[in-house]
Amino acid sequence: MPTQNPHRIVGLCTSDKVYNALTELKHLEGHRSAKFLSLLAENLVRKGLLNEQEVVHMLDLVVD
Repeated sequence: MPTQNPHRIVGLCTSDKVYNALTELKHLEGHRSAKFLSLLAENLVRKGLLNEQEVVHMLDLVVD
């Protein structure tokens, strides 16, 4: 039975938390991956680690 919050399982490392949250329900996998990556990109831009042009360039590489 899905937990709906698999990243809240105590003792998981960060990578397992992300992986479990993104892959638990297969019909939501693409949506969850896109949402996580959009939040990650927004956070990196806000912190000054990337700029919006770099994100757009990476998206161009993905779409092409």
